[in-house]
Amino acid sequence: MTTQPEQSTGFPESVHDALWRGKRSEAIDALQREWNISRDEARELVGSFILANKSVRRRMGDEQPTIGWGFIRWLILFQAIVVAIGYYLFYRDSW
Repeated sequence: MTTQPEQSTGFPESVHDALWRGKRSEAIDALQREWNISRDEARELVGSFILANKSVRRRMGDEQPTIGWGFIRWLILFQAIVVAIGYYLFYRDSW
């Protein structure tokens, strides 16, 4: 269950709503209008807010998928077994 992003930043409600819907450019535009700041400043503030809130990053699709170490360990083990079987089948007559 995801929760609404934290509103302790002092951002206007329209910015939080846009971010919660996954509309980054709409949030930047709303912040720019409400606070009367440049687009670059608004983009910087919204970007830092997104980086600080994991639930918003998930909504934006900015989360990078990760492969766990468990999968990599199983892949290495499987490769070692395949190499051992291949070595045995290829060189068993030379023993």
